[in-house]
Amino acid sequence: MNAAHESIIAKFGSRLSMNFRPGTREIFLSPAGRFLDKPAPVNFGVLYNGVKYGLGFFDNNRVWTFGNDQTEFQFIEQHEEFDRVKFRCRDFRIGVDCIFEFIAPFYPQDKLLCTLPVLFVKATVNRLIDRAVRADDKKQISVYCDLMGSDFYEVDGGLYQSDRYYLYDDYIHYQDTEGLRVFLDKNSFVKKGICGELYISCLNSSTVNGKTILSEGMISQTLELETCFAVSGYVGGDILQAGGRAYQFYYTEKFKNIFEVADYAKENYRQIIEKSKSFNIHLEQSSLSDDYLSFLGFSFRSYAGNTWWAIDEGQKKEWFSVWEGNCLFHSTVDVEYNLGVFYLMLWPQLLEMQLENWNAYKKKGYISHDIGAVLNAEESAYPHDMEIEENCNFILLLYALCKTRGRKDIAAKYYKTAKELTEFNKSCDLTGNGLANTGVANTIDDSSDDVQFAEEQIYLGIKEYAAYYAMRQMSRDAADLETEILCEEECSKIKNTIEKNGWLDDHYRVNLISSNGKINPASIYKSMGSISTEHGSSAYSTYTANGFLYLFLGGEDVDWNLKRLKKDIVNAEKACDTSFGSTHSSVDKSHIWISQNIFRDLCAGYLGVDMSDNIQKYWAFEKYENQGGRGGCFIDTYGWNKLNYYPRGLASIGYLYSMAGLCIDEINKTIWLKPCKAPISIPLFHFADWLHNKVPVIHFYIENGEIGHMIENSELLSSYKIIV
Repeated sequence: MNAAHESIIAKFGSRLSMNFRPGTREIFLSPAGRFLDKPAPVNFGVLYNGVKYGLGFFDNNRVWTFGNDQTEFQFIEQHEEFDRVKFRCRDFRIGVDCIFEFIAPFYPQDKLLCTLPVLFVKATVNRLIDRAVRADDKKQISVYCDLMGSDFYEVDGGLYQSDRYYLYDDYIHYQDTEGLRVFLDKNSFVKKGICGELYISCLNSSTVNGKTILSEGMISQTLELETCFAVSGYVGGDILQAGGRAYQFYYTEKFKNIFEVADYAKENYRQIIEKSKSFNIHLEQSSLSDDYLSFLGFSFRSYAGNTWWAIDEGQKKEWFSVWEGNCLFHSTVDVEYNLGVFYLMLWPQLLEMQLENWNAYKKKGYISHDIGAVLNAEESAYPHDMEIEENCNFILLLYALCKTRGRKDIAAKYYKTAKELTEFNKSCDLTGNGLANTGVANTIDDSSDDVQFAEEQIYLGIKEYAAYYAMRQMSRDAADLETEILCEEECSKIKNTIEKNGWLDDHYRVNLISSNGKINPASIYKSMGSISTEHGSSAYSTYTANGFLYLFLGGEDVDWNLKRLKKDIVNAEKACDTSFGSTHSSVDKSHIWISQNIFRDLCAGYLGVDMSDNIQKYWAFEKYENQGGRGGCFIDTYGWNKLNYYPRGLASIGYLYSMAGLCIDEINKTIWLKPCKAPISIPLFHFADWLHNKVPVIHFYIENGEIGHMIENSELLSSYKIIV
């Protein structure tokens, strides 16, 4: 049985969300989304013989229910899919078997479907199969949505509420609690909250009895009752201030009030749910494990709850950004670097929109860590810069969009910026060996100084190398010989320095200049002392190869000793391994970052090392935390740090790239495929025809000791040269 755990469904870009918290018997619900929400006395279940059997959770002989006035189902299973959370409830006392599906529809590149501020609750009720019950023995039953104890009231056959939603700080990690209070005191726009509406209606024949919506029908062993509720949300006012403009949710362009939203949902819900389900079906064509699909869906919905798709009413300028989970920063560059695989695979326009924002908010010579926080995106809010890290991330994402999606126009648009960043990175090398000595703070912000702040880091050095390599490719297209030569020289320096001084027989060291126990003023360890030791500099690192991924995806040769890189990945995993993943290093075992483990796995796949089974560890960790641990849906960190409701787990969609060994040169219409294991089946979403709902799927198999392949919907790849 799949035990109950905290989870969330949220509308992409529109933020309407339901956050299920079985540990506290609550559903958090809001049209403004997670962190601007609060508990709602809402429950779903069946009514039989005057008794309500509510949606409850059963685990280790303990039952939870959302609400306290219902009888719980005897048994419940929870299942995670990409767009939905499913609860299968069975009760032998009344002989029912029912499935409640909480759905936040999603379909790649369908802006209307994705941003429509409606969640669906689909209920399917059957008679439990029993040899003592005749197949035609019918039972009358009702499916209900109960809002007892709320201030919802009936409007046009549904239940309506208008309320104000404030920043709810039960999990917020805006640096520290005091920092959040100071921010709110200075920001009246955030402090006043957001006014929003909710409207819950049944899309089938129904009645309203007080604050309960009922849909009645008959069930038997051959007859099922199916009904669907729509939870519509609407925020009509300003929700975001960015770049001197006030923004509203994008959906306000099409829908002028919540009842227009509800009417559209009622007229189109079958097509919407079916289209969203079709994407799940495409995903299920992958031969990767059920744990992988559960983890991916769970992670995607945590990500979706962080997305903002808005529009400026005056100039009709669209905005897309992603909150950094409970940190509340908008479009954190190092986070979006890990999420780039999602954008490149399913929705590249969203990456393009963020590149535009990062360019607009950059500082002189370098990209800011973020573009704002909470409901304000006016300037970077993080307390310090990560100059080298974010510059490299920008360049590598720009390169990936150009190389794998053929967007040479975008590379040309931001070439001047990329060149400025490249020259800044070079200026941070004070010794002439290619590795940075200044601007070296990196994304691993709960680690020792040897991992996060040290000069001449190997992780950051390899990412610099990758960025110079990518910039060299783009400089050729720009006919910029001076920059091309600069990049070639820097690549040569970094490679020679790391291979000569960074390799220790079976792994790359963490850095070349130890922190020696010094504490950086920005370190979270400044109040407790260093955790480094004399061996911290020479330790095994989980993150060495992570800067190479987008070069691998772009089919680059990378001109590196890949045998050493592969050896480093394998040996570092052994040295840093725990039950839930690999720690920062073999010395710094303070935390595990799930997303960075995933990125390591993706790089390993391109090197022929199959680490996809690690997803079982990561999924076990998420269930552990959300069944009885700290909670917070996707949690990225194991340790005392807590990054929750976090978007970064969606990097896991990249397994669909790396397990196939998929490399893409869209400019020259060439595809390389080198699977790290067989047999395996992978949907190639990168080449999907979303308008006609067609996706090529590659099946690798072993025949006569050799790997063969077959491609479904191969006509979608007819314009490419395919090398397997």
